[in-house]
Amino acid sequence: MSQLKTWPTSYGPIVQRKIYANLFTEIIRQNKCILCAACMAVCPTNAIVILGETPRLTGVCIKCGYCYYACPSTTDETFSGFSEELERVEDRIFGVGRKEVFGVYRDIYVVEAPEDKEATPEEAVIRRLMMYGLERRYFDVVGFPGYGEPVTKYLLMPPRGRWEAAACIATKPEELRSVRLKPLTPGLTYNAARGALEELVSGFFQGVDPVRVALFGPPQHIRSVWRMRFSWSEHRKLSRTIVFTASYFYRPVYSYKDLRAILSGKGINIDQVEDWIFHLDGIEFIVGGKSIKVGFDELDGAVYKGFKTINDPTGEFADVSVGRLKGLDGVVVITRSEEGQRLLEEAVDKDIVRAIEFDRDAVLEGLRSLYGGG
Repeated sequence: MSQLKTWPTSYGPIVQRKIYANLFTEIIRQNKCILCAACMAVCPTNAIVILGETPRLTGVCIKCGYCYYACPSTTDETFSGFSEELERVEDRIFGVGRKEVFGVYRDIYVVEAPEDKEATPEEAVIRRLMMYGLERRYFDVVGFPGYGEPVTKYLLMPPRGRWEAAACIATKPEELRSVRLKPLTPGLTYNAARGALEELVSGFFQGVDPVRVALFGPPQHIRSVWRMRFSWSEHRKLSRTIVFTASYFYRPVYSYKDLRAILSGKGINIDQVEDWIFHLDGIEFIVGGKSIKVGFDELDGAVYKGFKTINDPTGEFADVSVGRLKGLDGVVVITRSEEGQRLLEEAVDKDIVRAIEFDRDAVLEGLRSLYGGG
């Protein structure tokens, strides 16, 4: 971690801040970017745009440094990273420290996988929880990467291809019910929070209650909101907006152009893919009514490189984490915060999701195995 220059003044020391140039050098150029779009979402001049699956500076940079201090892969003079400061980070987020390798947890459930052709089993469970949260007004809007109407439809570039995920929002349960939730690409998750602010509030100023956003996305993306809150600025405009987070157990997220190239080599035109199904060992693509399964190892060259730099198999910093384990019927739900525990308990009590009996020791071992045996 580089030492920052400090200037003494009569009002106290002024510390040099890192800016987009540092973000580009340390993260983007080093293939550590995870395309969460936090840098883009916090930029006060809208100077950052995703071009060619890379954050680019296309407008006037005022050198505020907000982009750098929103990126979950950066460090600074007070924050040396999620791994290095794990105990402090978890205590600040959850109020307790971890007792298991898969992170802090309050309880573990196994629920039936809902029948949902438009979602993976994980997202199908999260969909039901988020719809219930909207009904109960625990939050005002749900932001997610998926295949609904992009929040950037009238603001910035829409997704380039049919299967490139976009940041979307839903303000009513029925809006969330109909979207497709099987993202193959990162989806620029934090544009959803930004879109909620710009579309629903049209600004943020003293005296106005911020819109309350529930966000779900890949484990790596969930870290961004905490990085914002740990920064010197706290990025209050965005971080106060996000009141609840959900994530799923790790699965690969792909570069659209690289995935397109690999599938093309197997005789699959990604634009002709009608659907796909995530399995624990690969993805089954449906093309022309035929099923073609491709193993994760065969698709490894298309994995978005930044995702390989963060090891988080279970969404360790989300309020609720959802996923599947080999040899287990049903979907595992880990509640990590009090808010997550309350939502899950209510959802189970009201049969929004149906809890099933399970061997707790077997599930604990399965979770530990995601970390190489713990």
